[in-house]
Amino acid sequence: MRREHGQSSVELIGCAVLLAIATVAVLEALTIVRARITAERVADQAAVLVGEGRPLPATLRRGAQIERHGDRVVVTVPLPVRLPALPAAAVVTATVPQ
Repeated sequence: MRREHGQSSVELIGCAVLLAIATVAVLEALTIVRARITAERVADQAAVLVGEGRPLPATLRRGAQIERHGDRVVVTVPLPVRLPALPAAAVVTATVPQ
């Protein structure tokens, strides 16, 4: 009976570790999706403002790097949490309306 209790303890610890790893992976994926959505929103707003010839407000620049390359606006939003083998930032390109 003691061996069965020990085996179930090992299995429980193994399952808990796998669950923790899966949770971290899901949270990291959600962080990447959120950064991508933020970058897309900022890129769209910046493209419209640049197309209209208006300056970009400081609130739009906060937390994002905005660059203009011809008729394109490139927005880079850094990820708040970085794990090895994952991107450091979400990058989105938007075309400036003519």
